[in-house]
Amino acid sequence: MAGETSASALQAGYIELASIVRALHGDWSAPAGGYEGWSVKDLLAHLSSTEASLATVVESITQEPRPGAEPFDADRWNRSQVRKRADKDAQELLDEFDSGTTKLVDTLTDADLSKKVTTGAYPGYSLGEAMAEMLDHQRKHLDDLRAALHSHP
Repeated sequence: MAGETSASALQAGYIELASIVRALHGDWSAPAGGYEGWSVKDLLAHLSSTEASLATVVESITQEPRPGAEPFDADRWNRSQVRKRADKDAQELLDEFDSGTTKLVDTLTDADLSKKVTTGAYPGYSLGEAMAEMLDHQRKHLDDLRAALHSHP
């Protein structure tokens, strides 16, 4: 994601993502193609839980890594976050995505993008790099989500 390492560019990217997510609609119970056993709503839960966690990743630049912490296990994290959101409806997940974006944008405002993150999927990456990687990750899932919703009107 070359070129998306300034705070304002990252903020704009996440705000754009949130505006697209906010407009999603369709059959949330449809299968999410390429996501074994996941419905479209499960994929939305993954997107919203990730977005909700990103402000914490930003804040980790001010914290030391936890000694002896387990390495990030994306599969375990994803399963637990989807399971925790199983009883939420799509609107609650859309709201969570939106509030996560708001908190992230606020947190990025005065953050030093050159400092290293100590938690999440990209520990040791500079904050700018980690947020650009996560923005790309979110965009790819959003593309899959939109495709799944459009294939099941």
